[in-house]
Amino acid sequence: MSTQALNKTAIANDDDDVIVYIDPKKRAIVTIALLVGFFGVHFYMRAFSMCTSYIMANWNAGEYYSAGKALQTAIMVVATSVSAYLIPKWGIKRIMGGSLIIILLCDLGTLFAPSLGVFLACVMVQGIGNAGLISNMISLMNKIWPPSKRAMWLSTIGITQGIAAVLIPTLAGVMIDNWGWRSVYYLMMAIQAVGLILTLTVTPKDTAQRNYVEKKFDVWGTILFTLWVSCCVLACNFGNSWGWGSAKIITLLVVTIVGLVVFIIMEYKLGSKAIFPVKLFKDNINCTLIFIQSFFACAVCMGQFVFVIYYMQVVMGTTAAASAIPFTIFSIGTLVMPTIYAMFYKKTGKCKGQLMLTMFLVSLNAFLYGLLLTPTASIGMIYAISAIGGLGHACCVTICYNAADEYLPKSRIADGNQVAYIAICLAGSVGLAVMQALANGVAAKQIAAGVEQITARGAGYETAMFAAGICGLIGVVASGLLSRKYKSNGAVEETAIEA
Repeated sequence: MSTQALNKTAIANDDDDVIVYIDPKKRAIVTIALLVGFFGVHFYMRAFSMCTSYIMANWNAGEYYSAGKALQTAIMVVATSVSAYLIPKWGIKRIMGGSLIIILLCDLGTLFAPSLGVFLACVMVQGIGNAGLISNMISLMNKIWPPSKRAMWLSTIGITQGIAAVLIPTLAGVMIDNWGWRSVYYLMMAIQAVGLILTLTVTPKDTAQRNYVEKKFDVWGTILFTLWVSCCVLACNFGNSWGWGSAKIITLLVVTIVGLVVFIIMEYKLGSKAIFPVKLFKDNINCTLIFIQSFFACAVCMGQFVFVIYYMQVVMGTTAAASAIPFTIFSIGTLVMPTIYAMFYKKTGKCKGQLMLTMFLVSLNAFLYGLLLTPTASIGMIYAISAIGGLGHACCVTICYNAADEYLPKSRIADGNQVAYIAICLAGSVGLAVMQALANGVAAKQIAAGVEQITARGAGYETAMFAAGICGLIGVVASGLLSRKYKSNGAVEETAIEA
């Protein structure tokens, strides 16, 4: 057989491994449509952080806004499970197009909301649209591209995310300073509209999954997860204002604990059918460690993002553009460091050392913020501290997924990635809510002692950043305990867990 014929055969066989079939000539166009929508969502997530203090002041939202954002992240976890269940039945076009429509409608609702309640409802519901795009992006790329081309196109996700991380904070800051926070929404909605138009016009209708076998959706697990996470977030956000000993807070905490226990028991019994593979924790120590290090990796990163912006805008009184620079410095590493880490991983085939190093760097960054930030701190010093964290932040969360590939059996890698994703989302909701409660508690005590409000709030933010640093150290320890000798321990082998 000629070389040309062999190549054609290889290509054909390669294409047979595509899970969701799209005409090869249209795959690149569909991918570009997905990336535009993906960029629009990242624009929202990063630009919204820059708008936070202005939105809170506009609505006098306080802890209500913090609770709404935390619940949005919790909703993303649930929506991810639902969309993953629906994609094989509905196809890419409906899921991606529907997600972008939800996002655009919620943007409009947020922008023109007549009341705080409507505003918060739009913020929370937007988590459904965000989940449909962000959480399924890698999965969709793996499904529409053959194995030989997946790595190349998957890299475009990282590039898109890196460009968004570097460009958007500073751009949003400049726009806020000159035209107000609503101007950011107009640009963001324009980008999302382009993504929607591309999705609806270039994505084929017949993109249902090949060899699809319908699975029973874990309804009760989803409801219980939503219940206990929501109650935990609400208790953390309103504990100081309502009183930790009040009937409302005690009720929320009781429901949180009971809901969590029932959720764990139910998910354990469901085995591989559960939305959260709890049984894997019992069967493999590495899975537990991956959950811990993923949770605390995200907690330390998000903790410093949120509270540094609060500190600079609220306590130091900087412009939005100035408070965006630490973000930009962090994000420069996103464009440079992944290549360096990838080279080391390719050479060594081990991610433990990288996990420990990156998490130590972001932990050190958080401690330095907590120690050195003062109302009169030098802006240059803040930027210098940010550079340290940028070396680790670039890959801190991403490498969490590599741990599943390296330290879990092949048949359980997908479950390991799901565990890491849920841990990351929980850190963005529950973890951040706990740190916010800590910051509010410290500030309230100082205000009660007669300390000026701005100074008291600064002390609260500093305490939260110390807490973020401790989270990073816990992640370092969990990463160091990962071991290949536990890769196939217990009941987990190359066969699926029995229900």
